[in-house]
Amino acid sequence: MNSLKDLKFSDIIDINTLKDIQDKLAKIVIFSAVTTDIHGVPVCNENNFTPFCKLIRSSPKGCKNCISCDSQAGFMAMKDKKPRVYKCHTGLIDCAAPIIVNDIYVGAVLGGQVLLKGQQTRDSIDLNWISKNYELPLEKLKEAAERIEIVESDYLQNCVSFYTFLANYIAEMGLHTLTQEKLLKESEEKIKLEQYAKKMQLKTIQAQINPHFLFNTLNTIASMALIENAPTTEELIYNLSDLLRYSLRNLEEFPKLKDEITNIKRYLFIQALRYSDRISYEINIDESLNEYRIPTMILQPLVENSLVHGLETKKEGGKITINSTSNSKKDIIIEISDNGRGINSSILNLLNNSKDLSDSGLGIGLQNTDNRLKHYFGRDYGLKIESTLDVGTKVYIRIPKLK
Repeated sequence: MNSLKDLKFSDIIDINTLKDIQDKLAKIVIFSAVTTDIHGVPVCNENNFTPFCKLIRSSPKGCKNCISCDSQAGFMAMKDKKPRVYKCHTGLIDCAAPIIVNDIYVGAVLGGQVLLKGQQTRDSIDLNWISKNYELPLEKLKEAAERIEIVESDYLQNCVSFYTFLANYIAEMGLHTLTQEKLLKESEEKIKLEQYAKKMQLKTIQAQINPHFLFNTLNTIASMALIENAPTTEELIYNLSDLLRYSLRNLEEFPKLKDEITNIKRYLFIQALRYSDRISYEINIDESLNEYRIPTMILQPLVENSLVHGLETKKEGGKITINSTSNSKKDIIIEISDNGRGINSSILNLLNNSKDLSDSGLGIGLQNTDNRLKHYFGRDYGLKIESTLDVGTKVYIRIPKLK
């Protein structure tokens, strides 16, 4: 389904159903009627058109002017948000009722094709000009003009009432379609969410391990490292133990920024040892921001992304830097940068425009994090990514100040 701003007539109205309704109404009422899109183009057949208007539309130029005239009349009625009576390009009196669905203008119902008694006569129509300009036989125009009705103002009011009724009926049809589309989309999203929840539940079950056994084992290994005079190994084990304990036992949805940073330090300490002297890190977080809250596990996937996709193939001199700034009284900006291989410009453009990159290992971690932030705080928050191939990548995390 298109966004509301891009709604087209055919997106929300079944044209065959509309044609059937309009044909049935045409047998009951005598009014001429045509339903058009926003450009004045008829979306189905016209009903009860006068011979004069049929003749005008048989001319390519005349038809083009009729469509343009209908488009302008519908647009003006939309601006007024009510039906309007107007004079068409040939001098006849017409009416237009706008079709508005959820405050979006999608078309109009138009008709009339009459002259107003006391104000117009058939001589009011410049048949010579029309004949010359639209290349139509003058005699045929005169014959058709004789059949144009000259009506009282009450007739026009009845026309307006009929076109308004039909326009509102079509709008109701469109609203019903939009509602059905919305319900269908919500149902599909609910199914996807349930499937995702089951998948995560399975992963949780698969990953379950007795925490006491794990931590006791790690502490035993650390103690052995101390006895064997291996302080680096001891520190590595304790960092791993604390990292796992934090991940398994931290139930806060919004922990303090300082706690998340402490956990990231443990993670980077382990990775720096793993990669030996190939990778280093630097963390500069303003202490005044320590007590503010941040969604849990926002930083971890971004740091992992820098390591795996940015620095893993770098032979030496790889570095991850984490900085923080406060751009206003209400927001915090956290910058995670690396001097790795960078991101291709086409993929970078997709990432910054929230396109689906679920098939790309690079995209899914960034997208999930951005989606979470936007879910929590709105569209103004989330990730912004800057990257240059073979130079590096910067990811800016914008979050509100929460305590």
